[in-house]
Amino acid sequence: MTAVPTESRTMLAQRLEGAKLRPVGEGCWHLEFRALGSECKLFFKADTKPQALDCRRLAFDWLISFEARFSRFLPDSLISKINANAGQMWTDVDHETETLLAICDHVNFTSQGAFDATSLPLSLLWDWKRKHDSLPSAEEIAKAREHVGWKQVQRAPGRVFLPDEGMMLDFGGVGKEFATDVLVNIAESCGIRDIMVNLGGDISVLGQSPEGGGWFIGLEDPMQEGHCHSGISLKSGISVATSGDYRRCFEFAGQTYGHILDCRTGWPVANGTRSVTIVAEKCVIAGIMSTSCMVLGGRAALQMMDSTPRVEGCLWHENKLLHTRGFHRLDIPNGWNS
Repeated sequence: MTAVPTESRTMLAQRLEGAKLRPVGEGCWHLEFRALGSECKLFFKADTKPQALDCRRLAFDWLISFEARFSRFLPDSLISKINANAGQMWTDVDHETETLLAICDHVNFTSQGAFDATSLPLSLLWDWKRKHDSLPSAEEIAKAREHVGWKQVQRAPGRVFLPDEGMMLDFGGVGKEFATDVLVNIAESCGIRDIMVNLGGDISVLGQSPEGGGWFIGLEDPMQEGHCHSGISLKSGISVATSGDYRRCFEFAGQTYGHILDCRTGWPVANGTRSVTIVAEKCVIAGIMSTSCMVLGGRAALQMMDSTPRVEGCLWHENKLLHTRGFHRLDIPNGWNS
């Protein structure tokens, strides 16, 4: 594993140290904390409190290392080092980084470029977190796009190189989902048989819910924030992720611009699709596919879902709910949330 600067580890550890295990019934534990830029929750069963504390310790140790290596907001992170070395030299990387790079490469190919982990120059240009007095000009967009293109990334065993000095990697579209899967594996290694990991809405489950059977998950209605249009039941070993344009966005001149960008045009996605939910065996697959399908939009997105094995999903497109053929098997009847 790549060495993590002590300063970053200490800062991240201090943020997590206040997160306490809370008992929520016989043998059940709830843990809330902030990590990877999101509000996170773990809900699980443990035979003893020491077992629950051991799971908490191992999960936090891994999260601290992961965020310290892959947060682009930390100047001493591995991802910042890769970006700083762009156009100059190769950067040594560990096995976990190679895995993330391989995932990004695979999905860039299968999505026909809709998912691109080198999109950071465009993300910085549009930056949905700041107030916009104007939109980026055509010249600014064209300049940023010159530094975007996954196919330019050069990889070799144990190292990576961005050949263009302006190129930048960002695992924002894959990191949190990858972490969700890893935390489930960590819990399982501690002997935890029943758990739901929720990292900012990216969810993976193992075993059974406290009520028995599947885990009930509400799907937010993009037209009514805070309300669910339906619910689904997830069985053990299944994950779900949702991407949309209605939460992380900014308004300008009466129009809303979401945070998901189409690297092929340089503009925020505006194809009539407001949200996409993907159910898959791994959260990292669900997350990348939901983002890719937001970019593709409509029937093209639905076609990608239908052609991907062991994946189901739904999307809001032009005020209509479209879904794959097998998605109805996950649906919970009306009134589930009462």
